[in-house]
Amino acid sequence: MALAPADWLLMDVASPISTTPFNLVAAIDAALDAAVADLPGGVALAGLLSPGQPPVTRERGALEPRTREAILEAVAGVPDGPISTGGQGRAGWRGYRAAVGDGRTGFALVQAAEAGGDGRSEAAVLVLVRAALLAADRRRSDRLEQLLTTARRVAESLDLDAILADIVQDAARLVGADSGDMLLWDKDRDRLRVVAVWNFPPEMLGFELQFGEGLSSQAILAKRTLSVDDYGSYPQRAKALDHYDFGGVLCSPLIVRGEAIGALNVHARGRAHVFGSDDADLLAAFAGHAAIAIDNARRYENEVRLGRVAAETNRELARSLTVQGRLVEQVLMDGGPNGIAAVLAEHLDRNVVIQDHLHRVIAGAAPDGGTAWHSLLEASRGNADPFSVAVRVGREVVGHLLLSSDDALGVIDRALVDIATTGVALEFAKIRAATVVEERLRGEAITDLLAGTYASEESISVRAARLGHDLSEERELLVVDATVSGDGGDSATVSPHDMQRRHLDVVRERLATRASRCIADLHAGLIVVLASRTRQGSGGARELAAELRGALEAVAGPGNVTIAIADPCRRPDDYASAFGYARNALELMVKVGRRGAIVSTADLGPYALLIRASSRDELQAFARRALESLIDYDIDHGAELVSTLRAYLEEDRVQRRAAGRCHVHVNTVVYRLRRIEELLGVSLANPTIVFDLTLAFRILDVIDGPAVPQGPGARA
Repeated sequence: MALAPADWLLMDVASPISTTPFNLVAAIDAALDAAVADLPGGVALAGLLSPGQPPVTRERGALEPRTREAILEAVAGVPDGPISTGGQGRAGWRGYRAAVGDGRTGFALVQAAEAGGDGRSEAAVLVLVRAALLAADRRRSDRLEQLLTTARRVAESLDLDAILADIVQDAARLVGADSGDMLLWDKDRDRLRVVAVWNFPPEMLGFELQFGEGLSSQAILAKRTLSVDDYGSYPQRAKALDHYDFGGVLCSPLIVRGEAIGALNVHARGRAHVFGSDDADLLAAFAGHAAIAIDNARRYENEVRLGRVAAETNRELARSLTVQGRLVEQVLMDGGPNGIAAVLAEHLDRNVVIQDHLHRVIAGAAPDGGTAWHSLLEASRGNADPFSVAVRVGREVVGHLLLSSDDALGVIDRALVDIATTGVALEFAKIRAATVVEERLRGEAITDLLAGTYASEESISVRAARLGHDLSEERELLVVDATVSGDGGDSATVSPHDMQRRHLDVVRERLATRASRCIADLHAGLIVVLASRTRQGSGGARELAAELRGALEAVAGPGNVTIAIADPCRRPDDYASAFGYARNALELMVKVGRRGAIVSTADLGPYALLIRASSRDELQAFARRALESLIDYDIDHGAELVSTLRAYLEEDRVQRRAAGRCHVHVNTVVYRLRRIEELLGVSLANPTIVFDLTLAFRILDVIDGPAVPQGPGARA
């Protein structure tokens, strides 16, 4: 509720801010009573005049409004001292005027037909001035006491909302305002937000203004107290507040360490009002207390937050030390990757998977000790991308540590992951050291096996069994020659030995994903693969050879990988001869210019010995003499004599089986064979002729591949 003008100016004892009874209205009435009683009858008028404020008056008798306004206007225009207004007779007014201070003036007048009331009027004015001075002093005392009370609350309380609300209420009441509010500046959003109010509807709390609107923005920018007498005509007013009908508005910025953070406002409702300099100083003092309260609250909140962070950090550090100790214990006590994964899963509350460099699972663990970590593998195979950390030994990636990535890892958790990764690297290093020893022993065993330099089949079988290999199991033997061309790539910077090791690693990686339990090692400068026939898949040795060639050509280059497939080995004594035949087949392929081919020793048979004894040119000449007339005839007539002859020889010269292979009637085969004998001038019943023709086909297979040349260029 707005204060009455007299209560605002004179600070009636009814104000809740006053603590000591003092009734200025009663003092004025007493002064008027004394003046009237001392004068012979008449009407009396006394009061206080203040710049920019309505006059405060008390009268005895009845005065018309026009008469009162005329008297007040006359009193305002005369100097201090005795005053006399009006003409002769009862219409005259006599009295006294005296200054109170702060631009205020006290006066007392009586209507009298004759002189004699001037002294009594002067006494009444003195009483009035004394009362006004006492009220001003009491007002200053109350303001000071309220400021001290506010300062104590700011120092003692951390309830920021309550303190700010009390500051707004006390400031508004002490300056005689009808309402008040406080706003804070959100610099990130560039908006002002109301955080405390007095004598406003509840919805005003939390109300926001764009920074730049209203008197608050200007006071914040100016960093000083500003006022407007009529807010409704203020050009930069906040139009969203027009319905509150503000008149005079006083605004003081909240300043903390030289920076304005908000503003404190008080308002006069529905009336123009001039706030004095004392009001501005008082509001600035309250704004200072509010700024201190806000700063204290923010500091306290920051200290509490820092305390929580410090406590949480200490807890995390303690947990980290515990986990580090357990991880080190797993490494020292040979807990292996499984132990490390279990510790990490328990303390990070995440699924953990450890893989080798080929992404094969080495270990896995879930927080509850169950098998939920399998879902991490399914996620990695799908679209999900689990958190993955490379495990390195030196510069080489030897494995991967996978974590379920539901939440981001904190700094300490990430440090734990790094420690666990180091532990896994140590485990892999131990495994690698054991593998080096095992590989050396395996290499020695394979060397003896392929060279036949072992004491007995039983002794070499026992050595192989210790390494996890069963030589009683039937195996295919593949011999691989991978030669890097010298026209670029790594061949210029990598030694031949290191290149062979790299090729061997490629072969082992391919075997690990396709044919587990296969043996691969280096022997006599070649890569030797002992593949279990039951673990190769449906494609057999030739399909496995094709896959290995493709993987190696990615490193060695196209056409630089030659593979020979030996006969199956069923016992230890089979390996030495099988390796010898396969190596001979490789040398034969290189000799006849077939590097990059895949050849089976079973395809060559004993013909390999004859082929190796001759040069490429001699072999080509022999094959041309034996088959050239048939090849030319097929080209000229579109016949199929060469393919029919091959089928006939490979089917042991059984005409019916040759016809089935060529998908023709047996009579057609008989006709073609007769035509072949005519063109060659030989008899196919002669064993020598049959041997020569069979050898010619083998030579063509070795030199040009299984298919006999066809087409326009074949005759050359």
